[in-house]
Amino acid sequence: MGRKLAVEWKESAEELKKRFRQERSGEQRLRLQAMWYLRQGKELKEVAKLLGLAYRTLPYWVAWYREGGLSELLKRVKGHGKQGRKAKLKPIQQSALRLKVKLGQFRTVWEAVQWVAERWGIDYSYSGLHARLRQMKCGLKVPRPRSIKADVEAQEIWRAQGLRLALEKHDLSPLHKVWFCDEMRFGLWGQVRRRWGCRGVKIIQPIQIELAWQYLFLAVDVPHYRLYWGWTKRMTQGSLIPLLQQWQPQAVIWDGASSHRGKEMGKQGFVRISLPPYSPELNPCERVFEWLRSRIEGEVYPSLDRKRARINFLLRQLNADPRRLRSLIGWQWILDAFAPPLTT
Repeated sequence: MGRKLAVEWKESAEELKKRFRQERSGEQRLRLQAMWYLRQGKELKEVAKLLGLAYRTLPYWVAWYREGGLSELLKRVKGHGKQGRKAKLKPIQQSALRLKVKLGQFRTVWEAVQWVAERWGIDYSYSGLHARLRQMKCGLKVPRPRSIKADVEAQEIWRAQGLRLALEKHDLSPLHKVWFCDEMRFGLWGQVRRRWGCRGVKIIQPIQIELAWQYLFLAVDVPHYRLYWGWTKRMTQGSLIPLLQQWQPQAVIWDGASSHRGKEMGKQGFVRISLPPYSPELNPCERVFEWLRSRIEGEVYPSLDRKRARINFLLRQLNADPRRLRSLIGWQWILDAFAPPLTT
């Protein structure tokens, strides 16, 4: 470790620095950065510490560079030798790791590195396990929230047979107006959203902070891939009933909000079917709301009416595109529940 590193460099330090800064691949960028540091005369131990690498990783990279320059260094796959050396993790270990990732157990690659080391005594660098996870088709995802009060078993029963039984109980079919309904509050309290930008340049996004809002009342007709919507200032029976009287649905599927369970609402002549408690993920309206928020938030609107006009435009656009709408609301378990039973 104390000997001076002997490498016949084919590039100058400036050339390596330029190549490193132009590279966009995370793994290859890391290798180029290591070569740049070594070209400046830094020792292997120092470079490993600077980049957060296992010390034994760098000799492999240097050997690949000696063998064929940068082209050989960048094309080699970490964890594999030239003849296809086996990965550190056995297939059964990879399956166990993939299961942990599938369940969302790791927030960072470092947590996965620590778990692999504690479970099997196998040391991975950040870049090494990151590459392995990518090869296993794993990546960062935003989890879908679920209330801690939700009854997962009840939700599964609802998906499997609950909705079908509720429809059969009231003799409802796709020929009837059976709609999922829900409300979304929108206003002028600004939010930031991810955007593409240039590295090293901060994105400044102006936001507005105004206490002004309205409610979007949305109805989703899943079997026919149609949306119906209206606007209210409050989420009360008195605000929702006029819209329902205008639409005249024969059945509504929604959550157990107080306005949905009220006495006046029960006098409107349509069947009310309640979803399991704390189960917004069973309502396709939520998928439409999620789609809307990704397109309306992160912008500054001169007024609430302008924001509402933007939502109206997006919903009309969505209604005119059955394929896209089906991808949002065409959940198979809902379609199966509406499908006529098989006859023998």
